[in-house]
Amino acid sequence: MDGQSLLCPNCCNSKLLVGSFMTLNFQRFLPPTLQPKGLMAGEDVIADLHGWQLQGLRTALVTLVGVEGGAPRQPGAQMAVAEDGQYAGYLSGGCLESAVVLEAQSVIASGQNRLMRFGRGSPYFDIKLPCGSGLDLYFDQAMAAADVQAMTALAAERRVFALRTDLATGLSRVDAIAAGILIEQSRRDGDVFSRIYAPALQLFALGTGPALAGVATLAAALGFQLTIVSDDAATCSELAAAGLGVTRISDVAGDVLENLDFATAAALFFHDHDQEPRLLQHILKSKCFYVGALGNRGVHRQRLQTLASLGAAQSELMRIHAPAGSIDGAKSKATLAISVLAQIMAEAKALNLIA
Repeated sequence: MDGQSLLCPNCCNSKLLVGSFMTLNFQRFLPPTLQPKGLMAGEDVIADLHGWQLQGLRTALVTLVGVEGGAPRQPGAQMAVAEDGQYAGYLSGGCLESAVVLEAQSVIASGQNRLMRFGRGSPYFDIKLPCGSGLDLYFDQAMAAADVQAMTALAAERRVFALRTDLATGLSRVDAIAAGILIEQSRRDGDVFSRIYAPALQLFALGTGPALAGVATLAAALGFQLTIVSDDAATCSELAAAGLGVTRISDVAGDVLENLDFATAAALFFHDHDQEPRLLQHILKSKCFYVGALGNRGVHRQRLQTLASLGAAQSELMRIHAPAGSIDGAKSKATLAISVLAQIMAEAKALNLIA
């Protein structure tokens, strides 16, 4: 670095030491961050990278490949940066992103990939991380359009895949991975960093009433891929007012439910539980990682007896979270929504489906 200091637009009068940078105008190069479609949108930046490449913009993919000490993000967290300063994703609690964008623009301009240490042990002493950690970031400006297209296609097919990058040579390849119950974590082995991509979380929500509407609304805000199934007119009207589409129960065939994949959560919100057994018979044969249902413990005992009489195996019955949710006694639409989705997110985190 040449020791040039620039005022950080996010930190009042604090300074960022910017190495090997041309003089930059923040108004030109750092427009407002792209607004995500949901809170989980920042976890997968490949769609943004692909879109910018289609526009003819040069880009860089920035990956957190090593952490010394504690840090707000784990290895595999990424940012995508376009040459004009647009960016998606995040690598810290907000103290590093502006510096990353500037460095990425420098890397794009140079045409050379770069591995950099920020924070503890870094030579760039003006960029301080409050957590006291050291972060190793790899700036890759050489992502081939074919690889980005392949990753985009695999994500659309809800496949697990890895981007394996040799940090010494800059060469990368995309590998499809057979999905198991537990998704492997992103990791570094010598000079090779494997960034693992799981499918986007999907919620299949079925039922009626305020609980269904509340969970669906919050799930959409979080960024779940969402399918809502209901025949109740009032529920459908409430969901439509929130801009959410609904599928009729009669239009959902059993094979659709049995083919729910391992990155899907299924949750039932019926107050009249007569419809549940037929639906659960199919859902319990699927690979979905979570099955939840409303109803008190007495209702659930009857549910289990009915399903057992229909031939459901004990191992299938044990998959059902009931009463669904992590907050005991949750009753309101808001607390039920938070309770159920917190339980789903906890299950997804344990399986490495989310960071």
